[in-house]
Amino acid sequence: QMGIRARNEENAAGGPVVTAPTNGACGIVPAVLAYYDKFIREVNANSLARYMLVASAIGSLYKMNASISGAEVGCQGEVGVACSMAAAGLAELLGASPAQVCIAAEIGMEHNLGLTCDPVGGQVQVPCIERNAIASVKAVNAARMALRRTSEPRVCLDKVIETMYETGKDMNAKYRETSRGGLAMKIVTCD
Repeated sequence: QMGIRARNEENAAGGPVVTAPTNGACGIVPAVLAYYDKFIREVNANSLARYMLVASAIGSLYKMNASISGAEVGCQGEVGVACSMAAAGLAELLGASPAQVCIAAEIGMEHNLGLTCDPVGGQVQVPCIERNAIASVKAVNAARMALRRTSEPRVCLDKVIETMYETGKDMNAKYRETSRGGLAMKIVTCD
């Protein structure tokens, strides 16, 4: 969890981070890989490549068919997509079939649908840093749930991507990275 905070705090301070898929969601993909490395199996060049390729492929599906921009679709397009990417990557490392990888990605997004982008003070800090930590846990759970599924999913990845995009487009603009609604309006910042 400290790695998540460190990455997100570096981003909040204007430092360089690897976007995965965005600066605001930069802690999730590496945190889930760190979880695998610490608690399951040491990451090697092969597992790193497999994880990143699968996560990137899932992220590309969102970028091509929806959006990864909080300003366009809310935080579901940032933290939700990163959760989906990390869940798929972890499922791959845990031995999932391609279908299970897609199920993990779908579960990772499904429970982030409708997530607003309402950063306090316009800064990628509150609630962004904690959202990265929570989404990392969701990604691990999504991967494990996908591996244990015994029936066909009711919702496929393509449909959840489509739903995320429609939900984001329907979302009031004040909940899309403007800091004019939601939590951003409930917290007074002091200088």
